[in-house]
Amino acid sequence: MRHSRAAASPLRSIRHQLHRARSRWIVTAVVSAIALSWTFSTVTNARSERTAWGKARSVPVALNELSPGRVISAADIEFVDRPIAVLPQSIAESPIGRTVSRTIVNDEVIVEERLAGGARTGPAALLEENTIAFAIAVENATPPVELGDHVALFAPSEVVATATRGTGPATQVAENAVVVAVTEQTVTVAVDKDDAPVLARALLTSTVVVALVS
Repeated sequence: MRHSRAAASPLRSIRHQLHRARSRWIVTAVVSAIALSWTFSTVTNARSERTAWGKARSVPVALNELSPGRVISAADIEFVDRPIAVLPQSIAESPIGRTVSRTIVNDEVIVEERLAGGARTGPAALLEENTIAFAIAVENATPPVELGDHVALFAPSEVVATATRGTGPATQVAENAVVVAVTEQTVTVAVDKDDAPVLARALLTSTVVVALVS
């Protein structure tokens, strides 16, 4: 009787070990199946997102804020892949060496509308088509301005009186003029060619007031 019990004990132990091994195998298989399912789902979702957005294109983006007047260097931009579906038009293909005409914010795709035409630098680079730049002496009433700011210009009505100008003590001689250069003595602004003769007359005969506009 004792012999039967002794013989059954190793058999019971073997069965127990097999049961534990099978349990571990089942757990391992379940965990592997879950991991495989998660991986497949992730890959599928990524592919679905790429399909939804469409093809990508390498475009130049700003690494930091670029102010008007800045000549773009290789350190200012990087080329990254962006979905074509969300890209703006008029992307600047080769912005290096171009001058910024309007502020470009960090991570913004660089477009032609934010850059000066050609390879001009300095104030000339900020001149738009059909504009002329004038230097205006800085007075105590001149507000602090920066490159790219938009300003309105005023002069005494009697100086600029025309068929359409000259009501009140002061008359606006230019609106949305663009600041293209700033020194301690002068503010250089670009105005439309149609406003140039009146502004020139005002500058020759009196003081021109600069007003900052939004």
